[in-house]
Amino acid sequence: MVDIPVAAPLAVPLRAATTRRAAHVLRVLGPAWIVMIADVDAASVITAAQAGSSFGYAMLLPLALLIPVLYLVQEMTARLAVATGLGHAELIRERYGMRWGAVAVTSMVAIDLVAYVAEFAGIVLGASIVGIPAGVAVAGALALHTGIVLTGSYARFERLVLVLSLGLFAFVALAVAARPDPSAVLAGFAPAGQFGHDGYLELVVATIGAVIMPWMLFYQQAASVDKGLRRDDLGAARFETMAGSIASQVLMAAVVVAAAAAVAAGAGSTISAGGMVLPAGLAGLAVGGGAVLIAAGMIGAGLLAAIVISLSSAWAWAELFRWPRSLNLTPRRAPMFYGLYLLEILPAAAVALLATDLVGVVVNAMVLNVLVLAVPLTFLIRLSSDRAVVGDLVNSPRRQAVLWTITAVLLALGLWSTGAMLLGG
Repeated sequence: MVDIPVAAPLAVPLRAATTRRAAHVLRVLGPAWIVMIADVDAASVITAAQAGSSFGYAMLLPLALLIPVLYLVQEMTARLAVATGLGHAELIRERYGMRWGAVAVTSMVAIDLVAYVAEFAGIVLGASIVGIPAGVAVAGALALHTGIVLTGSYARFERLVLVLSLGLFAFVALAVAARPDPSAVLAGFAPAGQFGHDGYLELVVATIGAVIMPWMLFYQQAASVDKGLRRDDLGAARFETMAGSIASQVLMAAVVVAAAAAVAAGAGSTISAGGMVLPAGLAGLAVGGGAVLIAAGMIGAGLLAAIVISLSSAWAWAELFRWPRSLNLTPRRAPMFYGLYLLEILPAAAVALLATDLVGVVVNAMVLNVLVLAVPLTFLIRLSSDRAVVGDLVNSPRRQAVLWTITAVLLALGLWSTGAMLLGG
């Protein structure tokens, strides 16, 4: 009697289906991954390094808890993009009018002004670690910031930025090189590890502001539209959003771990340049190969975020005023879109070269991010819960409850921290 393999006929179709799904994910790859990695910007790196230097591994639990929150927020932008084919600012205007669209865009752009300065200051700081003069670093960053978008093709832009995003994984190598104590790292996930210590909760709020930023909502939705994603791409877009959420928090955690391990080993000095101070933890690793890894991570973080934040602002303004806007258009066909992208960054580059103390400004800006986020996030939830807008992709009642709870908690934390900040507490 001959045994007949039962599973064999299923193997080829199964492998083919898996291959097709993988190819689909790769085709969709771009908007969510880029915005998630850009989320780990220079200000976020400084905030995470400060957390690791001051409180050891205690920030690891909040970072892990932020993964599902980040996914739930950004997944709504993907759904709105494929359901409507409109960017976030444009959709707000269409549904609620010009006035509310202006409120959402203005609140986002106002906080972006500090972010621009932080990105260039981070680039200057990273460059100084390996001996690159500040003027050269800023000029090079401006050239790349300009050149990357002037390709006349969204696809070419995306490929360049995806390559740039890989530079931030230098922080993972840095965390490994710091040789953290595994048991101490695991202890960082213990609930309420440092809540009794002065300043910890404020830094938790700043970390939330460093992880979920208002411009992210505008970028992913607009980029998904520019890429041409459709309803049948939603599954792959959701997978990419989850993968990006995890990757961004792994990068933030790597900075925390590297800084905490260095302080535990006795690091105690800081490095400053461009108005930014590299906290003691990372500064203690800025020798030899560690200096190269920190420089690569800081420069990559600042440059990637500057590009993405500039695009989110340019897309938002152009959507609001119904100007032509697409990376598939030439500057001649979309002059206001490209003009905003190129010009809004110049004052920030100048400030970064002249500033002497930006750390307090950056951390406070991360706190304000949590407060400002409430405006576009409210619109995001309302739009994605409106069956007339998204049809059958509408939020379920349970998801709406979760999302409104998240918004209420973020708003409460933002108000409390902003009040404490204004009162000097």
